[in-house]
Amino acid sequence: MKYLENQSLENFSNFLRGRDIGGCRLDGRIETFSCKRAGEDKKLSKVLEAKFVEDLNVNPPTRTRSTSLGDLSDVSTRRLLIDLISTLNASFPDYDFSTANPEVFIQRDLKSVLHTVNASLAELTASNPTVLEEMWKLIDEVIQLRNSEIYSYVPDMNEDPFSDGTLWSFNYFFFNKDLKRICFFTCLAKSAFNHQSYSDDEDEDNEDEDNNNNNGNDDSDEEYISNKRSRPNDDGDDDDENIDIRSQDDREG
Repeated sequence: MKYLENQSLENFSNFLRGRDIGGCRLDGRIETFSCKRAGEDKKLSKVLEAKFVEDLNVNPPTRTRSTSLGDLSDVSTRRLLIDLISTLNASFPDYDFSTANPEVFIQRDLKSVLHTVNASLAELTASNPTVLEEMWKLIDEVIQLRNSEIYSYVPDMNEDPFSDGTLWSFNYFFFNKDLKRICFFTCLAKSAFNHQSYSDDEDEDNEDEDNNNNNGNDDSDEEYISNKRSRPNDDGDDDDENIDIRSQDDREG
């Protein structure tokens, strides 16, 4: 998947990243990828296609059932699944999603997605009443929302690498078949209090370490090395006619 640069989306992603709302600290971004495959994507595509075909041959009653993506016996459905997995791999290069099951990808309607996202990010409108409306306009410009299929990534919490300490999250793929493009919107919220506690603990550790080092010094000019420790760091109605992409507060106003 080729990352498509878009300065407006990058600016909004920077706006989301690390922002505190309602006691939560956000980590979100919006990225656009071309579905054209090259290099590692082609290799992964061939590996996954062979795996899915083998599964169909071994367990036809299981794999031929319809999923939210469609019937896996259809080439187009397998291609879509591979594109979604490749998007996750491109967006989170430190993780490998090649073992993701088709069941973790669920098709959504635009109305329910608008509701979920606007409700989750509603507190952003306190400082900028039009911020969500502007966000949806940016997304619409790159993907044409009403001409796109929408899927969410809803993994098993035991297998999700991002679930630890997460209060809520969403991962939406807006897939425009004609443009051969996917816009990926991911956002998670963790407790801002826990983040502050972690920072405070780290400061205390550093302070204790400095005190220990100072206590170990004599009156001479002997040099010492201080080893610094570091820590690794929804569903709605199907009817999407006359959908208003403005936030709830804007519509009430």
